[in-house]
Formats: sequence, C-alpha cells, structure tokens
Amino acid sequence: MGMWLFKEIEKGTPERNPRETEFFRLTSPSEAVVREFIQNSLDARLNQEMVEVKISIHTVPKSDIEGFLDNTLKKHLIACGLLFKDYPVDIKCLLLEDFGTSGLDGDYRPDAKDNGNFYNFWWREGISQKLGQKAGRWGLGKTTFHLISKIRTMWGLTVRNDGKVLLMGKALLKTHELSGKKYQYFGYFSKEDYMPVDDDISIFTFKNKFKIKRKIDSGNKETGLSIVIPLIVDEISFDSIIKGVLQHYFYPILSKMLKVEIQEDGKREEINSENLIEIVSSINWTGTEWEAFNITKILEFVKDSLKIDPVILEVKDPLNPQITQESFGSQFDKIKQKFLNGENLKFKIPILITRGGSFTEKTFFIVLLKRFSNFKKSFERYIRSGILISEIKMLGNHPVAGLLIAEDPVICEFLGDCETPAHTNWNERTEDFSEKYKNAGRRNLRFIRKSMLQIVSILDEPPHERQVNFLKEIFSISVIPEKKEDENGGLPSIEDLSGEPAIFNIHSLVKENGFRITLNREVFDKSSFPFKAIIRIAYATRRGDPFAQYEKFDFDVSNESMINILKKGCNILEKSLNKIEIEVTGFDFELKVTGFDPRRDLVVDVKKI
Repeated sequence: MGMWLFKEIEKGTPERNPRETEFFRLTSPSEAVVREFIQNSLDARLNQEMVEVKISIHTVPKSDIEGFLDNTLKKHLIACGLLFKDYPVDIKCLLLEDFGTSGLDGDYRPDAKDNGNFYNFWWREGISQKLGQKAGRWGLGKTTFHLISKIRTMWGLTVRNDGKVLLMGKALLKTHELSGKKYQYFGYFSKEDYMPVDDDISIFTFKNKFKIKRKIDSGNKETGLSIVIPLIVDEISFDSIIKGVLQHYFYPILSKMLKVEIQEDGKREEINSENLIEIVSSINWTGTEWEAFNITKILEFVKDSLKIDPVILEVKDPLNPQITQESFGSQFDKIKQKFLNGENLKFKIPILITRGGSFTEKTFFIVLLKRFSNFKKSFERYIRSGILISEIKMLGNHPVAGLLIAEDPVICEFLGDCETPAHTNWNERTEDFSEKYKNAGRRNLRFIRKSMLQIVSILDEPPHERQVNFLKEIFSISVIPEKKEDENGGLPSIEDLSGEPAIFNIHSLVKENGFRITLNREVFDKSSFPFKAIIRIAYATRRGDPFAQYEKFDFDVSNESMINILKKGCNILEKSLNKIEIEVTGFDFELKVTGFDPRRDLVVDVKKI
C-alpha cells in the first residue's frame, strides 16, 4: 500500500510556494480541466486511433478510502488551512479517463534521466516540456487538476504500452509548519522511496473504491490514464462539463478524432460526430460566447467542409509570405463568387518552416471559411493538434465563420513552440522560439495568424450603399484648416470644423521608421500647461479598426531594444504595448518615436485627456 510523504525543508533551502497557478485563474473550472485533460489525451493517442474520454462525477464514502486520504495527509492539509478537523463523510470526486492512448510512458523513477511523460507529469513543475507536435506536453497545465480540488490533491493510475500499471498521487499545497518542523509545499502518495505504487492489491483496491472503468486485468489491459480528483469545487457539474467539451473540442469530435462520455448520478451523455450538432442545438448558450451566433449552422458548415477538397493557394514569396489575389490564380473570380454566395470554402496554404537558420521543411495548414450575411461579428477559431487556441481574434466584424486548422506534424511543432503556458495564444516571445526559428519564425507566425484575415479581406466585397463613417477610425488625425488674414491684417481664430481644434501635429519619419508629434502652438497659452495626453499606435490594416486589430507581438513601446523614444517638453507617465501616456509641460513639446517595421504603415492617434 502506498503512503503520503512530505519532505522537511532542509537547512539552507529557501521556502517556495507554487506560483504556476497564476497561469490558470479558473473563471470556469470545468472548461479548464476539460481543456487540460483532453488536449493531453489527443497528444497521446495511439496510431491515429479515435480517443475515447470518460468523465464522471460521483461520491465515495470517506470510510472506503481511508488508506488514500489518510491521517498524514489530513495533518498537512489542516496545517495549510485547507481542511478543518477532518474530511467530510462523503467525498465528491471527478474521474477523468482516456482510452486509445499510450498512458504515461517513459522512465518512472524520481531521478529519471529522460523526460518521458511519466516524469513530466509527476516531477516537473513550472516547465512546459516541448515535444514536437504534442499539444499538451504535460507542462504547466496539469496544475489545473490541483486547483479544482478543495484540498489541492489528485491521484493518477496509468496503464502503459509496456504493460506496467502504476499509481501515484500528489498534493500541491504551500510551505507550512507542523509539530515544530517546516515542510515543503508538495507531498506524494507513493512507496517509501517515492517510486510509484505497483502492487496488485493496492491498485485493484484503488480502482474499485474510486469506480475506475479501465480494465487492468493481466490478459485484458486498456492503456491510458485515469485521474481522480477528490473534493472538487462546487462549480463543476454535469452541464458545465458538457458545455466545456462542446466549446473547446467540437472540431476533433466532428472530425472523428475524439468522442466523450459524461456521467453523474445516473445521467449519461455520449458526444460523438453523429450527435454533436443535435446536442449543441438542445443547450441554452445564454451567457456564453456562443450566444451571439447560430451555432448549429456554424457546426454544420464545419462538418460539411471536412468532406470537400481544398483549394491550394500559392504563396509567391516564401521568405516574406503573404496571401494576395494572385494566390488564387485563375480561380479567383469563381472563388470570390462562392464566398459572396455563402458557400463552404476550404483552402490549403503551404508554408516553409526554417529551424536553426538553415534546416527548412515544407508544411501546410487548412482554412475553412463561410460568409454569413446576417452575422454582426465573426466566429473564428484557431486549432492546433485538436486543441483550441482561444485568445486569437483577427477577423473583427467581418460576417464570416472561419477555422484555421494545423494538423501536419511540422507546423504543429512550430506552433507548439510559440504557445503560451495555458495553450491560449501563439506568441513569438515564448521561451527559445526566436532562438530556434530566428527572424523567419516571426514572419511565419505573423503570416499564419493573419492569413485568414488576408483571405477574407480579399474576398469580402464592401457593401454598395454609402458608408459615411467607413474610414472614421483610420483617418483620426485632426486637420489644421487654412489660415487667412482678416480685414485688419491679423490672423483670425481657427474655425472648429471637427468639434475641437487641432491640438497636435503628427509628422511621418519615413527614413527612421517612426513619427514625430509637436504642438499646434496657437491653440495654447501658458495657463494650459501642464496637461496629459494619450498616444495610440497601430499598423494600418486593410479593413476595420487598426487599433482593435493591434497584436502585442506587432511591437511594444516599452521594449527599449526595439522602440526608441526621444522627448522634449514632456514627461512620459506610462508606456505599454501600443499606448504612451504623457504630460505636456511647455510650448517646446516634441515626441519622437522610431523603430517600427519599415514594411508596414503606421496609424497614430493622439488625444488630450
């Protein structure tokens, strides 16, 4: 039988509390745990088989599992303030199991030399292991399993390809004091030497007590991973889990990579490619991101688009990739008409990925696109290896539904290397990305992120009716009206044509890749100073508000190695991302900002506060 082990803090060892939880603020615990478990299940699937995930919520009597929730763990939980006196009589648990996967493979010793999944899952913290096209990689995200437990505790039972069945547990607490001794923030359920529990009696007891469905008999073992999380937070429910599965994994389910079964108190729902759209249609999506869309029509478009052959677009200059009208070749007029008619479109976009400055590989990604004339804003999703990258938004208010899908191993590895810890964005500033892919990597990433917008901008025909405010957000710089002498030879006051006088003059600095701002001195007298102003900067876009489409990887004005700021007659109060807040102190005010991408046009907006 295993036991709970906690290490004392040795003399000369600093105290540390886990900070990885800051990456995973659980606004929706069900979505977070669903995302983390399923993405790693898809990562570990065997021979491109369909992965089956079973999720259940059930209650276990405390008296049945005293060997797993023992007095040792209880004392440490009380010392951390996570438990009061004793465990509840009934323990509400979340059980997560995957089938058709490899389980936690690799060396399972605590001092393992390789970085297999077993070692990464149990022994690595604060590090996102990069393993080719793998989606989850058992990095920071596994912290989610602890966060949804009121006692920050979980166990994992894995059946591996090598036939081994291994059980471990982990509590992720905080540094604490017990009986006059200081202890580390973590504890393990294992054998005395921190090796995983592997005796048949303990494993069969654990399986039966926690209602694990996986077969572990010697002649009939089902490989994969089963995670048990005790005393789950109240927000996790049958309905919230179903919504989390549908919103984040509709694509791998529709493409028959995945099916999910959910159970609680006699209720059971299996979600597969055949019934997903029907289930989505029966749910009230009020209060969610899907509320604003006819989600049934969108999912029908996705499912139907998977069956059609893609149009292969041509990227003329692989070193500076762009999608232009020429990329569509002789089919352009036909494709544009299909788009305007609201027909399903599927594109295959080739790209060259260069690693280490010399090694180049061919790869591609897919874009599914459909115009919905009644949409007020776009429905867009970016998917790598089946996982939804949820924070990328590029299409603005275009009335379209679009999916960008990366499944080829080369591009999956590339995008995985620039993924943020919570797998919600692709960022060129992630660890080692620029070193591994150099400048070509940044160009390729920007191209991939903006490729769907480029396609839509080319195909989407502007409305024929007059658009009075169409360029209002782009041309926002005030114009100084022409000055004329009055009858007495003096200069009259400037006529207020736009509702307010032209306060600032903005000058383009083409050779220095930037701009300069000065005052219209005739607007001010000495009593006007000091005053504050906000400067917003963005790269010009073909459609929509350039400021709304600003991305933090475009530039960051606080990065002094990239952007140079020279000032006179002002104080810089704050600079971050694409905004500079200043205090203007006198007539000699001048602000010069340089270092932007020379191949892109700038849009600058300055407003007095």
